[in-house]
Amino acid sequence: MERGQAEREKREEAVQCLDLIAGESRRCGDLVKNLLSFSRTAPMNVESIDINAVLDRSMRLVQHQLELAGIQLQLDLADDIPRVQCDAAQIEQVLLALVMNAIDAMPRGGNLWLRTRRNEARAEVEIQVRDDGMGIPPEILSQIFEPFLTTKDSGHGVGLGLAISRGIIERHNGRIEVQSEVGRGTTFTITLPLEAGNMVQAGSSGTVVAANTR
Repeated sequence: MERGQAEREKREEAVQCLDLIAGESRRCGDLVKNLLSFSRTAPMNVESIDINAVLDRSMRLVQHQLELAGIQLQLDLADDIPRVQCDAAQIEQVLLALVMNAIDAMPRGGNLWLRTRRNEARAEVEIQVRDDGMGIPPEILSQIFEPFLTTKDSGHGVGLGLAISRGIIERHNGRIEVQSEVGRGTTFTITLPLEAGNMVQAGSSGTVVAANTR
């Protein structure tokens, strides 16, 4: 009996070790994928797009996750925004990263607001992603866009999402800013120029070149 019990305990321990190895392997895979994404600049496919349509499509991709998390989505999309010159897939990547961060910040559910506005004086469009989650501590807020900075538990992200997002927005000659208060929530504001101007993208050789898309 004792021998059988010892064997069962060994098998259970082996299963736990295998689960741990599998989990760490997935984490390493995510780390490598994010490192590759962070270290290279993908070519940009700049087109004239409807920014509200990109936002709407992005939200459909995460609608089920929002429902499971008990998060209410509130859309406030301005109807006077002209088409914007940008890479729709990359802007969608940024929006999804911000929304997934918001979901993580609201483990007990909450509210997520997405808003678009046109700034005619500056010929820009603003996209706001706001949540009423846990908020970001001041000592972290000033470094929030730094690579490998993460507030998530071990195994749940490597801290490259916001760094990559900032890089994408800056390549569009735009800005991404954050305001947050612990216990009240966080607001990310993306500002994009209506005209593409000289965007930075990778050439076939991997060198950085300027692409005039006017």
